[in-house]
Amino acid sequence: MKSLFFLLMLFIFAYSQPISAESDRMVYEKNSIIYIGNVRVTKGNEVLTADKVIIYLDENRKANSAEAEGKVLYRDEKRTAKADKAFYDFKKDIVQLIGNARVEEGPNFVEADEIVYYRKEERAIAVSKNKKVRSFYVEEKEKK
Repeated sequence: MKSLFFLLMLFIFAYSQPISAESDRMVYEKNSIIYIGNVRVTKGNEVLTADKVIIYLDENRKANSAEAEGKVLYRDEKRTAKADKAFYDFKKDIVQLIGNARVEEGPNFVEADEIVYYRKEERAIAVSKNKKVRSFYVEEKEKK
């Protein structure tokens, strides 16, 4: 199950690879960069799409958090995550998927109203208010 949540290491803002972003409109402000409409952010094999992505900047104009909303979809070669909204706090290293959150890895998945992944601690919490948290996990057979 641990590898299922690895996906939530979300996403795109690791500093080791270049990041490409495209959208219908971009607004740069002192404290943020806002991408609006058909947003697609790519880093290596990772792709994030959403209706809107906001990257919040600190006083040194470095990204300290990001927010994606509207049909949020993240994919890499192994995993997919979907939600209505997603937040990533770079300093605390916490990823939060909110609203119809679903994380998939092969046949394995977790669904909840909200999934929060604490990357530094390698732990996750899935919570639902109006429905049950659902998960499905297939154990890999041991190789001999």
